[in-house]
Amino acid sequence: MLTTEQNEKLTKVGPGTPMGELMRRYWHPIAASSELNEENPTKEIRLLGEDLVLFRSTAGKVGCIEPSCPHRKANLSYGVPEPEGIRCAYHGWLFDTDGNCVDQPSEPAGSRFKEKVHLKAYKAEELGGIIFAYMGPEPAPLLPRWDVLVWEGHREMAKIELPCNWLQCQENSLDPSHFQWLHRYFGGYMMNRLKGPEERDAWNSGTGPKGGDHKKIGFDFTNYGVIKRRLVGDETEDSEFWRIGHPVLFPNILRVSNQLQCRVPIDDTNTLHLTMNFRPYHEGEEPQAEVPCALPPLYDENGRYRADGVLPQDQLAWVIQGPIMDRSTESLGVTDVGLIMYRRLLVQQMDIVLDGGDPMNVLRDPKKNKNLYIPNESEEGDQTWGSRKQRRFEKGLSTGSTGKYSVIGRQRAEASGHVPLPK
Repeated sequence: MLTTEQNEKLTKVGPGTPMGELMRRYWHPIAASSELNEENPTKEIRLLGEDLVLFRSTAGKVGCIEPSCPHRKANLSYGVPEPEGIRCAYHGWLFDTDGNCVDQPSEPAGSRFKEKVHLKAYKAEELGGIIFAYMGPEPAPLLPRWDVLVWEGHREMAKIELPCNWLQCQENSLDPSHFQWLHRYFGGYMMNRLKGPEERDAWNSGTGPKGGDHKKIGFDFTNYGVIKRRLVGDETEDSEFWRIGHPVLFPNILRVSNQLQCRVPIDDTNTLHLTMNFRPYHEGEEPQAEVPCALPPLYDENGRYRADGVLPQDQLAWVIQGPIMDRSTESLGVTDVGLIMYRRLLVQQMDIVLDGGDPMNVLRDPKKNKNLYIPNESEEGDQTWGSRKQRRFEKGLSTGSTGKYSVIGRQRAEASGHVPLPK
Protein backbone atom coordinates (compact mmCIF):
# COMPACT_ATOMS: atom_id res chain seq x y z
CA MET A 1 0.00 0.00 0.00
CA LEU A 2 0.96 3.66 -0.31
CA THR A 3 0.77 6.43 2.24
CA THR A 4 -1.83 9.13 1.72
CA GLU A 5 0.95 11.52 0.69
CA GLN A 6 2.36 9.03 -1.85
CA ASN A 7 -1.10 8.47 -3.29
CA GLU A 8 -1.63 12.21 -3.71
CA LYS A 9 1.74 12.53 -5.45
CA LEU A 10 0.67 9.96 -8.05
CA THR A 11 -2.85 11.27 -8.61
CA LYS A 12 -2.85 15.07 -8.33
CA VAL A 13 -2.33 16.61 -11.78
CA GLY A 14 -2.88 20.36 -11.31
CA PRO A 15 -0.24 23.02 -12.01
CA GLY A 16 2.76 22.78 -9.70
CA THR A 17 2.11 19.21 -8.53
CA PRO A 18 4.79 16.57 -9.20
CA MET A 19 2.49 14.46 -11.41
CA GLY A 20 1.09 17.57 -13.06
CA GLU A 21 4.59 18.69 -14.00
CA LEU A 22 5.42 15.23 -15.38
CA MET A 23 2.20 15.12 -17.42
CA ARG A 24 2.92 18.58 -18.82
CA ARG A 25 5.98 17.16 -20.60
CA TYR A 26 3.72 15.19 -22.98
CA TRP A 27 1.27 15.86 -25.80
CA HIS A 28 -2.26 14.80 -24.82
CA PRO A 29 -5.16 13.95 -27.16
CA ILE A 30 -8.05 16.21 -26.26
CA ALA A 31 -10.58 16.12 -29.10
CA ALA A 32 -11.35 14.73 -32.53
CA SER A 33 -10.35 16.93 -35.45
CA SER A 34 -13.92 16.51 -36.70
CA GLU A 35 -15.26 18.26 -33.60
CA LEU A 36 -13.97 21.63 -34.81
CA ASN A 37 -15.83 22.48 -37.99
CA GLU A 38 -17.74 25.32 -39.59
CA GLU A 39 -20.82 24.66 -37.47
CA ASN A 40 -18.82 24.28 -34.24
CA PRO A 41 -15.46 26.06 -34.58
CA THR A 42 -14.86 26.29 -30.81
CA LYS A 43 -14.94 23.80 -27.96
CA GLU A 44 -14.57 24.21 -24.19
CA ILE A 45 -12.25 21.63 -22.68
CA ARG A 46 -10.54 20.89 -19.37
CA LEU A 47 -7.06 19.36 -19.23
CA LEU A 48 -4.72 18.78 -16.27
CA GLY A 49 -6.97 20.86 -14.04
CA GLU A 50 -7.13 23.90 -16.35
CA ASP A 51 -10.17 25.19 -18.26
CA LEU A 52 -9.34 25.99 -21.89
CA VAL A 53 -10.93 26.76 -25.25
CA LEU A 54 -10.05 25.01 -28.49
CA PHE A 55 -10.76 26.82 -31.75
CA ARG A 56 -10.09 26.48 -35.45
CA SER A 57 -9.37 29.65 -37.41
CA THR A 58 -10.90 30.09 -40.84
CA ALA A 59 -7.39 29.43 -42.19
CA GLY A 60 -7.63 25.95 -40.63
CA LYS A 61 -5.14 26.43 -37.79
CA VAL A 62 -6.03 25.04 -34.34
CA GLY A 63 -5.50 27.05 -31.17
CA CYS A 64 -5.74 26.20 -27.45
CA ILE A 65 -6.18 29.23 -25.20
CA GLU A 66 -7.39 30.29 -21.78
CA PRO A 67 -11.17 30.77 -21.81
CA SER A 68 -11.54 34.44 -20.78
CA CYS A 69 -10.78 37.50 -22.89
CA PRO A 70 -8.39 39.73 -20.91
CA HIS A 71 -10.47 42.83 -21.72
CA ARG A 72 -13.78 42.23 -19.92
CA LYS A 73 -13.44 38.45 -19.33
CA ALA A 74 -15.99 37.28 -21.90
CA ASN A 75 -15.84 33.55 -22.67
CA LEU A 76 -13.93 33.05 -25.91
CA SER A 77 -15.78 29.84 -26.77
CA TYR A 78 -18.36 32.31 -28.14
CA GLY A 79 -15.71 34.05 -30.25
CA VAL A 80 -15.83 34.32 -34.03
CA PRO A 81 -13.07 32.53 -35.97
CA GLU A 82 -11.16 34.59 -38.53
CA PRO A 83 -8.06 33.82 -40.65
CA GLU A 84 -5.71 35.24 -38.01
CA GLY A 85 -7.40 33.63 -34.99
CA ILE A 86 -10.51 34.22 -32.90
CA ARG A 87 -12.34 37.51 -32.25
CA CYS A 88 -14.07 38.10 -28.91
CA ALA A 89 -17.85 38.38 -29.18
CA TYR A 90 -18.05 41.24 -26.65
CA HIS A 91 -15.72 43.99 -27.95
CA GLY A 92 -14.02 42.42 -30.95
CA TRP A 93 -10.47 41.95 -29.67
CA LEU A 94 -8.71 39.45 -31.95
CA PHE A 95 -6.23 36.81 -30.71
CA ASP A 96 -4.01 34.50 -32.71
CA THR A 97 -3.23 30.86 -31.85
CA ASP A 98 -0.18 31.95 -29.83
CA GLY A 99 -2.35 34.13 -27.57
CA ASN A 100 -1.18 37.44 -29.05
CA CYS A 101 -3.71 40.25 -29.34
CA VAL A 102 -3.48 41.34 -32.98
CA ASP A 103 -6.40 43.78 -33.19
CA GLN A 104 -8.27 46.11 -30.80
CA PRO A 105 -10.88 47.92 -32.89
CA SER A 106 -12.00 50.24 -30.07
CA GLU A 107 -8.51 51.63 -29.38
CA PRO A 108 -7.18 54.78 -31.09
CA ALA A 109 -5.37 54.49 -34.41
CA GLY A 110 -1.68 53.85 -33.85
CA SER A 111 -2.17 52.54 -30.31
CA ARG A 112 0.36 49.92 -29.22
CA PHE A 113 -1.77 48.77 -26.29
CA LYS A 114 -2.44 45.42 -27.98
CA GLU A 115 1.27 44.59 -27.72
CA LYS A 116 0.88 44.52 -23.92
CA VAL A 117 -2.07 42.11 -23.97
CA HIS A 118 -1.53 38.37 -24.13
CA LEU A 119 -3.64 35.27 -23.53
CA LYS A 120 -2.24 32.11 -22.01
CA ALA A 121 -1.99 29.78 -24.99
CA TYR A 122 -0.78 26.20 -25.40
CA LYS A 123 0.48 24.44 -28.48
CA ALA A 124 -2.02 22.35 -30.44
CA GLU A 125 -1.37 19.97 -33.33
CA GLU A 126 -3.41 17.45 -35.32
CA LEU A 127 -2.38 13.92 -36.22
CA GLY A 128 -4.43 10.93 -37.38
CA GLY A 129 -7.76 12.70 -36.85
CA ILE A 130 -6.94 13.77 -33.27
CA ILE A 131 -6.19 17.21 -31.80
CA PHE A 132 -3.32 17.10 -29.30
CA ALA A 133 -2.29 19.78 -26.79
CA TYR A 134 1.04 20.42 -25.08
CA MET A 135 1.03 22.41 -21.82
CA GLY A 136 4.67 22.17 -20.77
CA PRO A 137 7.82 24.28 -21.00
CA GLU A 138 9.62 25.22 -24.19
CA PRO A 139 11.11 23.91 -26.32
CA ALA A 140 8.18 21.61 -26.91
CA PRO A 141 9.00 17.99 -27.79
CA LEU A 142 7.81 16.39 -31.00
CA LEU A 143 4.30 14.99 -31.16
CA PRO A 144 4.90 11.18 -31.17
CA ARG A 145 3.93 9.59 -34.46
CA TRP A 146 2.60 6.32 -33.04
CA ASP A 147 2.07 3.67 -35.71
CA VAL A 148 -1.73 3.57 -35.84
CA LEU A 149 -1.83 7.37 -36.21
CA VAL A 150 0.34 7.45 -39.33
CA TRP A 151 -0.22 4.16 -41.15
CA GLU A 152 -2.28 4.47 -44.32
CA GLY A 153 -5.73 3.07 -43.60
CA HIS A 154 -9.12 3.52 -41.98
CA ARG A 155 -9.37 5.03 -38.50
CA GLU A 156 -12.25 5.34 -36.07
CA MET A 157 -12.14 6.91 -32.63
CA ALA A 158 -14.33 7.08 -29.57
CA LYS A 159 -14.14 9.14 -26.42
CA ILE A 160 -15.88 9.18 -23.10
CA GLU A 161 -15.47 11.14 -19.86
CA LEU A 162 -15.12 9.00 -16.75
CA PRO A 163 -15.68 10.28 -13.17
CA CYS A 164 -12.43 8.88 -11.77
CA ASN A 165 -8.72 9.58 -11.56
CA TRP A 166 -6.53 8.73 -14.57
CA LEU A 167 -4.27 6.32 -12.64
CA GLN A 168 -7.15 3.92 -11.95
CA CYS A 169 -7.55 3.55 -15.70
CA GLN A 170 -3.86 3.13 -16.43
CA GLU A 171 -3.17 0.67 -13.62
CA ASN A 172 -5.71 -1.69 -15.17
CA SER A 173 -3.20 -2.20 -18.00
CA LEU A 174 -0.61 -3.46 -15.48
CA ASP A 175 -3.04 -6.04 -14.07
CA PRO A 176 -3.18 -9.13 -16.33
CA SER A 177 -5.24 -11.29 -13.97
CA HIS A 178 -8.25 -8.99 -14.06
CA PHE A 179 -9.26 -10.50 -17.41
CA GLN A 180 -10.06 -13.81 -15.71
CA TRP A 181 -12.48 -12.29 -13.23
CA LEU A 182 -13.70 -8.97 -14.62
CA HIS A 183 -14.25 -10.19 -18.18
CA ARG A 184 -14.70 -13.95 -18.09
CA TYR A 185 -16.48 -14.28 -14.73
CA PHE A 186 -18.29 -10.98 -14.12
CA GLY A 187 -18.47 -10.21 -17.84
CA GLY A 188 -19.89 -13.65 -18.57
CA TYR A 189 -22.40 -13.24 -15.77
CA MET A 190 -23.56 -9.90 -17.18
CA MET A 191 -23.50 -10.87 -20.87
CA ASN A 192 -25.42 -14.08 -20.22
CA ARG A 193 -28.13 -11.98 -18.58
CA LEU A 194 -28.15 -9.17 -21.13
CA LYS A 195 -27.71 -10.89 -24.48
CA GLY A 196 -29.41 -13.49 -26.62
CA PRO A 197 -28.01 -17.02 -27.16
CA GLU A 198 -25.88 -16.15 -30.20
CA GLU A 199 -24.16 -13.19 -28.55
CA ARG A 200 -23.81 -15.10 -25.27
CA ASP A 201 -22.09 -17.99 -27.02
CA ALA A 202 -19.76 -15.67 -28.93
CA TRP A 203 -18.79 -13.89 -25.71
CA ASN A 204 -18.16 -17.09 -23.76
CA SER A 205 -16.10 -18.66 -26.55
CA GLY A 206 -13.99 -15.52 -26.90
CA THR A 207 -13.31 -14.76 -23.26
CA GLY A 208 -13.08 -18.34 -22.03
CA PRO A 209 -9.58 -19.19 -23.31
CA LYS A 210 -8.06 -15.77 -22.60
CA GLY A 211 -9.76 -15.63 -19.22
CA GLY A 212 -8.41 -18.98 -18.03
CA ASP A 213 -6.27 -19.44 -14.96
CA HIS A 214 -3.10 -17.35 -15.21
CA LYS A 215 -0.15 -19.62 -14.47
CA LYS A 216 2.53 -16.96 -15.01
CA ILE A 217 2.75 -13.19 -15.47
CA GLY A 218 5.79 -11.02 -16.10
CA PHE A 219 6.87 -7.49 -16.93
CA ASP A 220 9.88 -5.87 -18.64
CA PHE A 221 10.94 -2.25 -18.74
CA THR A 222 11.34 -0.99 -22.31
CA ASN A 223 12.47 2.27 -23.84
CA TYR A 224 8.81 3.28 -24.29
CA GLY A 225 7.37 1.99 -20.99
CA VAL A 226 6.56 -1.56 -19.92
CA ILE A 227 5.80 -4.82 -21.71
CA LYS A 228 3.29 -7.06 -19.94
CA ARG A 229 3.28 -10.85 -20.42
CA ARG A 230 1.03 -13.70 -19.32
CA LEU A 231 0.58 -17.42 -19.77
CA VAL A 232 -2.92 -18.87 -19.59
CA GLY A 233 -4.06 -22.50 -19.70
CA ASP A 234 -1.77 -24.65 -21.86
CA GLU A 235 0.21 -21.74 -23.33
CA THR A 236 4.00 -21.88 -23.25
CA GLU A 237 6.63 -19.17 -23.51
CA ASP A 238 6.47 -19.65 -27.30
CA SER A 239 3.02 -18.03 -27.17
CA GLU A 240 2.78 -14.50 -28.54
CA PHE A 241 1.24 -13.48 -25.22
CA TRP A 242 4.61 -14.16 -23.58
CA ARG A 243 7.09 -13.85 -26.44
CA ILE A 244 5.76 -10.51 -27.73
CA GLY A 245 3.55 -9.29 -24.91
CA HIS A 246 1.22 -6.40 -24.25
CA PRO A 247 2.80 -2.89 -24.50
CA VAL A 248 2.03 -0.07 -22.08
CA LEU A 249 3.32 3.28 -23.39
CA PHE A 250 4.49 5.68 -20.70
CA PRO A 251 2.85 7.56 -19.13
CA ASN A 252 -0.82 6.92 -19.97
CA ILE A 253 -1.38 4.88 -23.16
CA LEU A 254 -2.18 1.22 -23.81
CA ARG A 255 -1.31 -0.26 -27.22
CA VAL A 256 -3.43 -3.35 -27.90
CA SER A 257 -4.08 -5.08 -31.22
CA ASN A 258 -4.83 -2.30 -33.73
CA GLN A 259 -5.82 0.23 -31.06
CA LEU A 260 -4.48 3.00 -28.87
CA GLN A 261 -6.23 3.68 -25.57
CA CYS A 262 -5.32 7.07 -24.04
CA ARG A 263 -6.15 7.88 -20.40
CA VAL A 264 -6.04 11.68 -20.35
CA PRO A 265 -6.31 13.47 -16.97
CA ILE A 266 -9.04 16.11 -17.16
CA ASP A 267 -8.38 16.90 -13.52
CA ASP A 268 -7.85 14.91 -10.31
CA THR A 269 -11.23 13.17 -10.42
CA ASN A 270 -12.12 12.98 -14.12
CA THR A 271 -10.49 11.26 -17.10
CA LEU A 272 -11.01 11.53 -20.85
CA HIS A 273 -10.72 8.00 -22.22
CA LEU A 274 -9.97 8.16 -25.92
CA THR A 275 -9.56 5.13 -28.20
CA MET A 276 -8.29 5.04 -31.77
CA ASN A 277 -8.85 1.95 -33.94
CA PHE A 278 -7.00 1.29 -37.19
CA ARG A 279 -7.33 -1.13 -40.10
CA PRO A 280 -5.80 -1.12 -43.61
CA TYR A 281 -8.09 0.00 -46.41
CA HIS A 282 -10.01 -2.73 -48.18
CA GLU A 283 -9.21 -3.20 -51.83
CA GLY A 284 -10.83 -0.39 -53.80
CA GLU A 285 -11.93 1.46 -50.66
CA GLU A 286 -11.97 5.25 -50.89
CA PRO A 287 -9.61 7.04 -48.46
CA GLN A 288 -11.31 8.68 -45.50
CA ALA A 289 -12.18 12.34 -45.76
CA GLU A 290 -12.59 12.52 -41.98
CA VAL A 291 -12.01 10.26 -38.97
CA PRO A 292 -15.39 9.64 -37.27
CA CYS A 293 -15.68 10.02 -33.51
CA ALA A 294 -18.24 8.06 -31.46
CA LEU A 295 -19.48 9.16 -28.04
CA PRO A 296 -20.52 5.92 -26.30
CA PRO A 297 -22.70 6.20 -23.19
CA LEU A 298 -21.31 5.38 -19.76
CA TYR A 299 -24.69 4.26 -18.39
CA ASP A 300 -27.25 1.71 -19.54
CA GLU A 301 -30.99 2.23 -19.79
CA ASN A 302 -31.33 1.53 -16.06
CA GLY A 303 -28.82 4.18 -15.04
CA ARG A 304 -26.16 1.60 -14.19
CA TYR A 305 -22.65 1.52 -15.61
CA ARG A 306 -22.58 -0.42 -18.86
CA ALA A 307 -21.08 -3.93 -18.83
CA ASP A 308 -21.82 -5.06 -22.40
CA GLY A 309 -18.26 -5.46 -23.65
CA VAL A 310 -14.61 -5.58 -22.62
CA LEU A 311 -14.03 -1.82 -22.65
CA PRO A 312 -17.30 -0.94 -20.86
CA GLN A 313 -16.42 -3.54 -18.21
CA ASP A 314 -12.98 -2.01 -17.80
CA GLN A 315 -14.48 1.45 -17.45
CA LEU A 316 -16.98 0.16 -14.91
CA ALA A 317 -14.14 -1.30 -12.82
CA TRP A 318 -12.19 1.95 -12.91
CA VAL A 319 -15.14 4.14 -11.90
CA ILE A 320 -16.43 1.93 -9.06
CA GLN A 321 -13.10 2.39 -7.25
CA GLY A 322 -14.26 5.93 -6.46
CA PRO A 323 -13.17 9.38 -7.71
CA ILE A 324 -9.62 8.83 -6.38
CA MET A 325 -8.78 5.33 -5.20
CA ASP A 326 -7.48 5.28 -1.62
CA ARG A 327 -4.25 3.31 -2.04
CA SER A 328 -3.39 3.79 1.63
CA THR A 329 -5.93 1.07 2.52
CA GLU A 330 -5.43 -1.36 -0.38
CA SER A 331 -4.09 -4.90 0.12
CA LEU A 332 -1.86 -5.87 -2.79
CA GLY A 333 -1.13 -9.50 -3.68
CA VAL A 334 1.60 -11.22 -5.65
CA THR A 335 -0.20 -10.66 -8.98
CA ASP A 336 -0.03 -6.90 -8.40
CA VAL A 337 3.69 -6.79 -9.12
CA GLY A 338 3.10 -4.77 -12.30
CA LEU A 339 1.24 -2.02 -10.43
CA ILE A 340 4.10 -1.64 -7.97
CA MET A 341 6.57 -1.56 -10.83
CA TYR A 342 4.68 1.15 -12.70
CA ARG A 343 4.19 3.33 -9.62
CA ARG A 344 7.94 3.25 -9.02
CA LEU A 345 8.55 4.14 -12.64
CA LEU A 346 6.21 7.12 -12.30
CA VAL A 347 8.08 8.34 -9.22
CA GLN A 348 11.42 7.90 -10.97
CA GLN A 349 10.27 9.94 -13.97
CA MET A 350 8.81 12.67 -11.73
CA ASP A 351 12.24 12.98 -10.09
CA ILE A 352 13.89 13.31 -13.52
CA VAL A 353 11.57 16.23 -14.33
CA LEU A 354 12.28 17.80 -10.93
CA ASP A 355 16.00 17.64 -11.76
CA GLY A 356 15.41 19.41 -15.08
CA GLY A 357 15.65 16.39 -17.39
CA ASP A 358 13.42 14.88 -20.06
CA PRO A 359 11.34 11.89 -18.92
CA MET A 360 10.96 8.79 -21.09
CA ASN A 361 9.00 9.00 -24.36
CA VAL A 362 9.81 12.68 -24.81
CA LEU A 363 10.93 12.82 -28.45
CA ARG A 364 13.17 15.50 -29.94
CA ASP A 365 14.89 13.81 -32.90
CA PRO A 366 12.72 13.94 -36.07
CA LYS A 367 14.65 10.99 -37.53
CA LYS A 368 13.37 8.80 -34.70
CA ASN A 369 9.78 10.01 -34.95
CA LYS A 370 8.62 8.85 -38.37
CA ASN A 371 6.56 5.77 -37.55
CA LEU A 372 6.79 4.44 -34.00
CA TYR A 373 5.90 0.79 -34.50
CA ILE A 374 5.04 -1.14 -31.32
CA PRO A 375 4.85 -4.95 -31.61
CA ASN A 376 2.02 -6.47 -29.58
CA GLU A 377 0.63 -9.87 -28.73
CA SER A 378 -2.44 -9.73 -30.97
CA GLU A 379 -0.95 -8.85 -34.34
CA GLU A 380 0.07 -12.36 -35.41
CA GLY A 381 -3.49 -13.64 -35.17
CA ASP A 382 -5.10 -10.47 -36.47
CA GLN A 383 -5.48 -10.85 -40.23
CA THR A 384 -6.71 -7.28 -40.69
CA TRP A 385 -3.17 -6.02 -40.32
CA GLY A 386 -1.87 -7.57 -43.53
CA SER A 387 1.79 -8.20 -44.16
CA ARG A 388 4.70 -6.43 -42.53
CA LYS A 389 5.39 -4.70 -45.84
CA GLN A 390 1.88 -3.25 -45.78
CA ARG A 391 2.50 -1.84 -42.32
CA ARG A 392 5.53 0.08 -43.59
CA PHE A 393 7.06 0.44 -40.16
CA GLU A 394 10.37 2.25 -39.91
CA LYS A 395 13.17 2.49 -37.38
CA GLY A 396 12.42 4.81 -34.52
CA LEU A 397 12.67 5.28 -30.80
CA SER A 398 10.27 2.44 -30.15
CA THR A 399 11.77 0.01 -32.64
CA GLY A 400 15.17 -1.52 -33.04
CA SER A 401 16.69 -2.40 -36.40
CA THR A 402 14.77 -5.69 -36.39
CA GLY A 403 11.42 -4.08 -35.64
CA LYS A 404 11.42 -5.46 -32.08
CA TYR A 405 10.97 -3.35 -28.98
CA SER A 406 14.09 -2.58 -26.97
CA VAL A 407 14.11 -4.11 -23.49
CA ILE A 408 16.24 -2.13 -21.08
CA GLY A 409 18.72 -4.47 -19.47
CA ARG A 410 16.26 -7.39 -19.64
CA GLN A 411 14.96 -6.31 -16.25
CA ARG A 412 12.01 -8.53 -15.48
CA ALA A 413 9.44 -8.66 -12.74
CA GLU A 414 7.43 -11.85 -12.47
CA ALA A 415 4.70 -12.77 -10.04
CA SER A 416 7.11 -13.56 -7.22
CA GLY A 417 6.98 -10.33 -5.27
CA HIS A 418 10.37 -9.09 -6.55
CA VAL A 419 10.18 -5.78 -8.42
CA PRO A 420 13.42 -4.39 -9.94
CA LEU A 421 13.75 -0.65 -10.23
CA PRO A 422 14.68 0.89 -13.60
CA LYS A 423 18.16 2.33 -13.94
